[in-house]
Amino acid sequence: MGDRQRARPWRLGVLGGALAIVAACAESKNVLVVAGDDPGVDGGAQTFAPSPSVDGGDAAVVAPPELPLCIGTECPAPWATCPSEDRATYACGTDLSRDPDNCGACGNKCLEYRPTHMTSRCVDGACELECMSPPFSLEGDFDWRNCNGLVDDGCEVDLLSDPKNCGACGNACAPGVFCSGGQCGCPSGLVDCGGSCVDPMNDDNNCGGCNNRCAPPADACRPMPPRAYYGCRAGACGALKCQVPSADCNNDLDQCGGDGCELDRLGTRDNCGGCGIKCAPGLDCIDEGNGPECGVPCVKAGKVLCGVECTDLLNNPNHCGGCGAACRAAGPNQARLCTKGICTYECMPGFADCNDDPTDGCETNLSIHPAHCGACGNACDLAAGQPCVEGQCLMVACDGGVTAK
Repeated sequence: MGDRQRARPWRLGVLGGALAIVAACAESKNVLVVAGDDPGVDGGAQTFAPSPSVDGGDAAVVAPPELPLCIGTECPAPWATCPSEDRATYACGTDLSRDPDNCGACGNKCLEYRPTHMTSRCVDGACELECMSPPFSLEGDFDWRNCNGLVDDGCEVDLLSDPKNCGACGNACAPGVFCSGGQCGCPSGLVDCGGSCVDPMNDDNNCGGCNNRCAPPADACRPMPPRAYYGCRAGACGALKCQVPSADCNNDLDQCGGDGCELDRLGTRDNCGGCGIKCAPGLDCIDEGNGPECGVPCVKAGKVLCGVECTDLLNNPNHCGGCGAACRAAGPNQARLCTKGICTYECMPGFADCNDDPTDGCETNLSIHPAHCGACGNACDLAAGQPCVEGQCLMVACDGGVTAK
């Protein structure tokens, strides 16, 4: 980490140091016009300021003269022709100011530094370091930050667990108080047991205090009531409790010899979400995320039951218009959609299906393809080697070149 990636900075609005981009049209095509910024007879760009009118009223605008335009073939900065192993190589098809694989120069890749929880991205042609917190991790959630401002040790602090930087750099918890989820200590009613927040009133392993594991009492029932066990209730061990998800609806669990937790679950039509809650005729006991309740499957959410899944048949591409009616897979640079129950496919911004073959998706990059520059069929001068830059055929102010017809 001592060696920081650096590349020559480029800015998109600066072309070759002394060049400026001016939009223009020639032969009804999209063209990118690059002109020198020194005024004069050599074809340089000129600035035309408004001139005051004779009567002192509003300023009259003087129209600039048309500049002779020629086909450009040299890449304007920050664009370059960089070879690629996994995609087609086009002239001037790489933006060195923001391409993470070619940042500032062809082949200069912005890297990740996982041991120090850092990555880098391309900004103005230079790889800039930033903290990296994986969105999914088998080890848990993390929010890594560079609290000491040093690069050598990277992003050294996890704001979700560091008691000296809990939730924010410099936010220290009180001595002996741990940090969990970016907050110091436990919520009201819970206690800290080895860095975990537990409920001492009901936790069978921390009953009344940390590490007090409940065991069957000496006078335990022989045999035990069905689906019951001895655990913690009101902060004391020795209480008969139901194994989840069973329930005791006839309230005889406090005595030996009864039927114990006679219901295996509270998800039946006669006991839906609670003892004695019966569903009306035509309704089922369903659980769609808020616990068991009486209703018609999926109707509350405006969906249809497909197998075991509540499905929106108007917008779900896996069940578009009917259960199991899946839309075909999307091709490259293409989005698969279900619109009002009909499969549709859209090209990603900047791409198009110029060969009218849906099987290969949206194969054409309109921003750099010289045969389809900005739109399908809008070809630059391929014989002259005219590149397509940001969806426009490159043109330059003439300086002894061939004037565009």
